[in-house]
Amino acid sequence: MQNKQQEFLDLLKKVREEKDIDQIAELFLSMTNMYGLTVDEVCALSFYLVDATLSAGHNKAFIAQHFNIDVDRLGVDGKLAIEKAMLAVYMDKINGKA
Repeated sequence: MQNKQQEFLDLLKKVREEKDIDQIAELFLSMTNMYGLTVDEVCALSFYLVDATLSAGHNKAFIAQHFNIDVDRLGVDGKLAIEKAMLAVYMDKINGKA
């Protein structure tokens, strides 16, 4: 039993370290298909994930410290602007520009 638990923990650690965005995206897509979500529902879910992530303590502190932005005072447009900027940075990173 102990060996199985350790194997499972090792697998979780490996998955976390790899952060295969394509696999994660496929998982989310399969979930949206399974639940039959519409485009507007997927957009709402996507925004919810961004909002919750921006509101996490460590992210709020990072954004406040490095960009002098109070996430709690942002509306939808402000949060979407941060998402757009973060996406541009990520795209540059995966395209080897950063």
